[in-house]
Amino acid sequence: MRGETLTSVDERRIIAAGDAAAPSGRPLRMSCQAAQPLGAQAADTVLSRIAGTEPAVINQAFTGSCVSLGRRAGIRQLSRKDDTAVNLYIAGRMAAAIKEATCKLGVSRIRREARKPGSSSWLKGGPRPEQPASAPRSSTSP
Repeated sequence: MRGETLTSVDERRIIAAGDAAAPSGRPLRMSCQAAQPLGAQAADTVLSRIAGTEPAVINQAFTGSCVSLGRRAGIRQLSRKDDTAVNLYIAGRMAAAIKEATCKLGVSRIRREARKPGSSSWLKGGPRPEQPASAPRSSTSP
């Protein structure tokens, strides 16, 4: 990718979004939090290219990660906007309820965008960390 505009390094007519995108060689964590905003930002990049203007850099934030373990259990790990975890989580039924609500919200936002194009909004972030949260950390042995 060329910078943070979702544009291919090799061909400026190719725009990436979703799990295939790795702006500046640093992939975003695979999640619905990234997919919907990246799709909208990829569309904006295409429209910028058509208009002959320079596309904006991505502006993406995260709020945390969640996993449900059925309808009655789950965990929600909160994070900073740059997707670095904080020492705060929600577990149990409450976390499962949050995950269920998040899934329903995602579907309703897609439906709203289909009815009213351009209505999508998302949490904006600051600078992205140099190393993705999922990247292996190096360790030293004594």
